Amino acid sequence: MKRLLLAAPAATAAFTIAGMGLAGAAAAQTATATPAAAQSTTATPAAVAACSSPIKAKESIHIRASIGGTSLGLFHKDRTGCLNSRSSGPSYTACGVTGTTYYYITYGSTKGWVVSGCVIKL
Repeated sequence: MKRLLLAAPAATAAFTIAGMGLAGAAAAQTATATPAAAQSTTATPAAVAACSSPIKAKESIHIRASIGGTSLGLFHKDRTGCLNSRSSGPSYTACGVTGTTYYYITYGSTKGWVVSGCVIKL
């Protein structure tokens, strides 16, 4: 079995690619990289590190397809996501805050709207 070490930026989390054959290779090859930053318990996941406006949920809240629309899933308490844009909408009271600002976010593979009063900009 051949081993291939991939160079990765320091902020990238450890990853493993298993069962990926290279062109012309008959056997599966495995590649593993563990940068020094990934060994730290305070390392930021690569998806959040790449985000220019990271946010964190104060409470678990619904991510909606549109402002006031159908729920696509939950943005879980104390988890991080990425703020993509903001917009004004109808007044709401949530998480102890009354407001009219909504954030369009990315949380994992889910993109949608959340009330701004329930998130903290990091």
